Amino acid sequence: MIDRIQRVYGNQPIERSAPKKRSEGVQGGSSDAVSVSSFARELAQATGELKKLPEARQDRVDDLRRQVEAGTYAPDLKSLASRLVWAGILKTED
Repeated sequence: MIDRIQRVYGNQPIERSAPKKRSEGVQGGSSDAVSVSSFARELAQATGELKKLPEARQDRVDDLRRQVEAGTYAPDLKSLASRLVWAGILKTED
């Protein structure tokens, strides 16, 4: 990794700049501000709502488990194949 950096910058040492001094003291009234876009606010709100949802619909999982155990589960194979092709897991024959 270091060799790559040296090749980019050559063998010249990197100049380090002195830390900038603050013109105002610690007690001075510096005004730091953060600006958050409306999209970021909406994204944070949507993420919070998603975290409230359960990982899986337990009633649906239980129903499918009962069908599999009883041997009555019959998935729609055309729909399954279509979704696998769409996801790129299966390829269609030309």
